[in-house]
Amino acid sequence: MDLIARLYQKINEAPLSPKVLLSRSYAQGHQLLEQLCKRYGAVFNVEVQTLRGIVTAHTKSELFRRNISLLDEGQSVWVVRELMKQLAIESPMIYINESMLKPGIVNQVNRVISDMRLAGLRSDKVKAECFTNLHKGEYLKRLLAAYETYLRKNNVTDAAGLAEYLKPGRDETVYLALAPTGWSLLERNMIHKLSGERLCILDSEAPFYRNEEFSKNQFRMFRATGSLAEVREGFRRILSDLASLDRMEIILSDYEHYAPIIHSHAEALGVECTLSNGLPLVFCDAGKAVLGILDWIVEGFPVKRLAEMLRHGYISFSDECWSRTDWVRLLEKSGIGWGRERYFVILSQERLSEEERDQGTALLIYVKNWLDRLPEGHEWNPLILLEWVTDFVQKHVPVRSPEDAHVGAALKELTKHYATIPSEPMPMDLAVQYVKEMLAGIRIRAAATPKPGTIHISSLQNGGWSGRDRTWVLGMDERTWSISAVQDPLLLDQERITLSEHLKPAKERAKYVRSERESRLSQIRGEIWLSYSSYDTGEQKSQGPAFEMLQVLRLQTGDSSLDFGALEHSLGEPYRVMDIMHTTGVSAPVDGIDAWAGLLQGPNGKFNDGWQAAMETYPALAAGHQAQASRLDERLSAYDGWVESDTSTSSHTLDDVQCRDTISVSQLEKYASCGLQYYFYYVLKLRPKEVSEFDRTRWLQASERGSLLHDIFRRYLEDITDKGTKPAQHDKGRLVEIAEAVIRENALTIPAPNPHVFNNECEEIRRDAEIFYLHEVGRTDQPCFFELELSAQDGEPIEIRLPGGINFKLRGFVDRVDRIGPHEYRIIDYKTGSTSKYKAAAYFSGGTQLQHAIYSIAVEQWLRKTGIDPEAKVTEAEYYFPTERGRGEKVTRLQNRREDLASVVAKLLESRDRGIYVPAKESRTCGWCDYQAVCGSHAEWMAGKRESSVNADILSALLEVEEHD
Repeated sequence: MDLIARLYQKINEAPLSPKVLLSRSYAQGHQLLEQLCKRYGAVFNVEVQTLRGIVTAHTKSELFRRNISLLDEGQSVWVVRELMKQLAIESPMIYINESMLKPGIVNQVNRVISDMRLAGLRSDKVKAECFTNLHKGEYLKRLLAAYETYLRKNNVTDAAGLAEYLKPGRDETVYLALAPTGWSLLERNMIHKLSGERLCILDSEAPFYRNEEFSKNQFRMFRATGSLAEVREGFRRILSDLASLDRMEIILSDYEHYAPIIHSHAEALGVECTLSNGLPLVFCDAGKAVLGILDWIVEGFPVKRLAEMLRHGYISFSDECWSRTDWVRLLEKSGIGWGRERYFVILSQERLSEEERDQGTALLIYVKNWLDRLPEGHEWNPLILLEWVTDFVQKHVPVRSPEDAHVGAALKELTKHYATIPSEPMPMDLAVQYVKEMLAGIRIRAAATPKPGTIHISSLQNGGWSGRDRTWVLGMDERTWSISAVQDPLLLDQERITLSEHLKPAKERAKYVRSERESRLSQIRGEIWLSYSSYDTGEQKSQGPAFEMLQVLRLQTGDSSLDFGALEHSLGEPYRVMDIMHTTGVSAPVDGIDAWAGLLQGPNGKFNDGWQAAMETYPALAAGHQAQASRLDERLSAYDGWVESDTSTSSHTLDDVQCRDTISVSQLEKYASCGLQYYFYYVLKLRPKEVSEFDRTRWLQASERGSLLHDIFRRYLEDITDKGTKPAQHDKGRLVEIAEAVIRENALTIPAPNPHVFNNECEEIRRDAEIFYLHEVGRTDQPCFFELELSAQDGEPIEIRLPGGINFKLRGFVDRVDRIGPHEYRIIDYKTGSTSKYKAAAYFSGGTQLQHAIYSIAVEQWLRKTGIDPEAKVTEAEYYFPTERGRGEKVTRLQNRREDLASVVAKLLESRDRGIYVPAKESRTCGWCDYQAVCGSHAEWMAGKRESSVNADILSALLEVEEHD
């Protein structure tokens, strides 16, 4: 007689008496009753209860009468933590000091206090000598005493304390329970007090691998190369059988690992399922928003985290004036990067452009509202932070699904639940850690009991009660299936035995868990699938099946001599994600991967050639293959950056390349450096995202530091020359004043990560200013223009003319212009980096350094056209390195090669007009390119094609420029 029959028999012994079925969970009890009704018909006067639930119900009125509140386990953790902190403050050298109050340790101590109280231990009965460590014993004794005092003084109690308020049951209710019960001493006392002589405990079944009734089931066993392959093979078998889905229960040995895999496959296939333990909240948009905003706080408020949540729609702003894309674009362009101070500074009115001002102000209001309510330093309170997160979700997380609504409601309930619990300030990372632990209790899509028309997914800890006639047990590998018997690190087994016979040691607890599991699984009837993963993809090692799987094989065959070798032989080859080794037709394909595997499978274990079919089915794959073949070919193609154009309209001579409307020096230099980079940026207009990255070791980015130094140099020279009208009157003190003022201004707008970094960089800037001063004092020339804008009087770009009749318009800024003689000038370009790429012999450097030559002509013609100096000549251009790194060096270019300049410009334009956008000649250029992820190692592939004679005509103009020094 199985458990269901015995339970029915007990119920019928007193059909008119009320009965309470005590189960480990309500779901277990209801599933048991459902099985019973399915087999025998309706039963009456049976109520499902848990031990905790019925005790709470019977003590409720007494607690209310005495004005006593009940603490649950989550609330008691905070009480225990507060008491631990008080002990640590009173005695800094105590066993667990204040720095050790981490969630893991506090939870462990809370469990020990709970175990001791449920075992009936009071602080006055605890002897410190019973512990292997006397200090630990004294600590736990003091903490237990403080806990008992807290309960009395605050009119609260916990589960163990309910025994005091429980009155004996006086009705005729019969109580039914299943062995093994796993009750503690106080729990046994409480149920006996309630039930008196009316408690009946039904004996457990024999373990499933020794149960004769269990041996009559139909068994199918298999293994797979990884948990993903295991799940896929199971779904192949499910889909191949047209039986209704509500006949199946899937029991997961490692629920947290397998449930997301099962759920994602079921969702993709449109298979309905219920999950007994649900899924973590991160599996819905609201959950992603909750964890994302906590990560935003922990990571130092990075803009990229906010932008990411906005981009995916996890959060939104109520202001309808701007779209989600607008908000993302503003955040990415802002340059905020990280840090709460940077939001306030960079989103201020004066830092925003006119078109961004309204949106930036709106964003600043949102961010200010968030950050003003968040503390700083070590003043973070986890319960207040939980309230902040709840409010954030209510205001900024859109509800698009029932799961999103559930998360919002659960957060509100959680906040309310902990509202009266004491908590204290702590460091930010610790507070966030506590909040994440509380959030871990929120599960979505949880359905404790099966629903019609769906597969029911349960865990090894609560599965096997559905009564369905098809059960699949996953993850029966030796590691996952094993039950840990590791001792409690705080309350060792020897200490438990010495303190009380009712404190169960680890081995006894493990024995109970194993006994309960094996008894529960023995109830399963029908078709049973057993599977395991023979390879752990995470640890990259093989793993064997659980011993129980071998026991089932022995039970099934009746041969007790079988070993693991026989089990492996019976299982056959393990299934794979893309399985092409097993017979076709046995199982249905899960997706396109399986469909292709079936098509590729040929006779006699051989494989069909599916290349042509794949190319026809996936045009993008075929295009990729064509691109690869073209790049490997010697001849230049579109896949190398040659956009072929109509040669009849192309320009090939110097005379043809004339009268351009606009030519940008930076564009020409970029084209000469890497045509493919030019193509991405200027033709396709692909822009890399300018997202500031947090660097704890730097205050200013390279561009920001360069701008700061330029500002110092300009202000100083304007000051000592009366804006270029007088000879320089150098004053080191004045330079120091200006440098400090500029540093202060930048510090206000760009917060430093810490004072140490800020001070170090300030010293570097001061040394750079010193270098600048030392080299300026030795100059005899007259600085006359600073940050000179090259434009016509109407503000339009200035038109300049090169030899050969090439005209174009130009707009730009020249850092500095010095008068070096009568009507003779030098332009100066400040460089804050290294001098390495500015070789004295490389005048044009293969077309990558044209600025000095073109700007020299532009300044000369500007001086003449404006009438400032009608006889002006710019005879020199100088790259000036007035920093510690550049050692004040100067690289001077005499402006005596204007015919060569015209030729270089003409050939670059000719090459560009022919659609030639090939990668850089020097592959080291790719090291700092923003498009490296797109381009890859293209420059290396092109090396041979540059030298090939078949491409000589196409690349001739560009190659000639590249060889031009």
